[in-house]
Amino acid sequence: MDQQVLIRQIILCILIVAGCLACDPLANPVSGRIDFSSDTLSFDTVFSGVGSATREFRAVNRGKEPVLIDRIWLAGGEASPFRLNINGVASTEADHLLLAQGDSLFVFVEVTVDPTGEDSPVAVIDSVVFLSGSFVSRVILEAWGQDIRLVEDSVDVSVAWSEGRPYVVRGTLFIDTAAVLTMEAGTRVYFHYDAGMTVAGTLRAQGTAEKPVLLATDRIEEEYTDVPGRWKGILFLDCSRGNRLHFTEVRNAAEAVRIEGREGSVPDVLLDGVRLLHNSVASLSARHADVSAVNSLFAHTGFSTVSLAGSGNYSFIHCTVVNRWEYSFRREPAMFIGSSNGTLPGVTVLNSVISGTLNNEITIDASAAEAAGSFRADSSMIRVDTLAADWYTTPLFRDVFTAGTLHFIDESAWDYRPDSLSPLLDNAGREESVTWPYDIRQKPRPTGDGPDIGAFERQPGEKKKEK
Repeated sequence: MDQQVLIRQIILCILIVAGCLACDPLANPVSGRIDFSSDTLSFDTVFSGVGSATREFRAVNRGKEPVLIDRIWLAGGEASPFRLNINGVASTEADHLLLAQGDSLFVFVEVTVDPTGEDSPVAVIDSVVFLSGSFVSRVILEAWGQDIRLVEDSVDVSVAWSEGRPYVVRGTLFIDTAAVLTMEAGTRVYFHYDAGMTVAGTLRAQGTAEKPVLLATDRIEEEYTDVPGRWKGILFLDCSRGNRLHFTEVRNAAEAVRIEGREGSVPDVLLDGVRLLHNSVASLSARHADVSAVNSLFAHTGFSTVSLAGSGNYSFIHCTVVNRWEYSFRREPAMFIGSSNGTLPGVTVLNSVISGTLNNEITIDASAAEAAGSFRADSSMIRVDTLAADWYTTPLFRDVFTAGTLHFIDESAWDYRPDSLSPLLDNAGREESVTWPYDIRQKPRPTGDGPDIGAFERQPGEKKKEK
């Protein structure tokens, strides 16, 4: 009887073990094919000597049995510019990994490219190889390495920057009082997080429509193009004079252009064909300054896109000032005009757009009488609730419409060209178009019965860009 009991216990144990093995998703692994979430992992351009953002792919077992991966490795080995993290372990290779049916293995990849001495980007290629028995598969890794000119010193004497290798700024780039920094057409300047530029001397950005000057974040991946607040922006001090920005784009900053003058010391800046957008606070913030803006775009900021205060003079001719903000609730208008010690700046708006998602997109922090002595708008579109604005009087606005849908071609993609139904078409004043016969893109103006309001002149047949 005892022997029978023992036999039954042994059989029971065997059944339990067999049952457990049957429930184990990793039991009895086989060699097999590995699938991937992507067969190629592509990186945006990577600055030489600076690590990239991390990208990842998944290795997936789509078979009906667990698979044994004998080995995973970088084809380039230790000499590869790429680095792997496999299942949380940083290494150039790993072996004897089990992958249950339907399960995934995450592989994270970074790349650091050595300087090449070339102005143009250089292709960098490698692959991650997977071996399971006789099954071999791989994921291609590709990147472009770009040599840079790292800027860590102040500009103490006049110098010209040129196109080719981009300039990367870490910390604060200071332009001394006696220095002129000239940025030639095609110059690209990228700023590390919280970096900035302070101008005590003179900045002259001399871009063209074909080769604009660019100042932006050093996160050059496509997904960072419209991300605000990555660097501080450009600060012009009260001693700065003769500043010119032609066909220049400044984006991803806190304040793209900030001008801090004072009574009796007024810096001046000319903006022509300029795009200031994707900034967390403002695109243009100025106090006690002289600013002339023509054929320029100001858009996508967390607070007032254009903020003007104190003494000085500001003119906007054929400009587009438009704001919407997806990161938080907007309260501030696209343009704010305030006083400093009781003094309002003189502001002229001609053939321009001031609009956005609020009912009031312009505020003048003054009485109607004070506003009448400092503000003038003509042949423009300015979104304002004329009944609610205490400062508003009819003489301030000549041939200006204050409401309506503007019909931009694709505002969600920051494309502020007017479409064929836009009320901006043919409604600008003709006198300024004689002086400025080309728009922000150097396209001819006018093309219809009259010039269009804003920075963009509609060209025949223009339509939304295909994605």
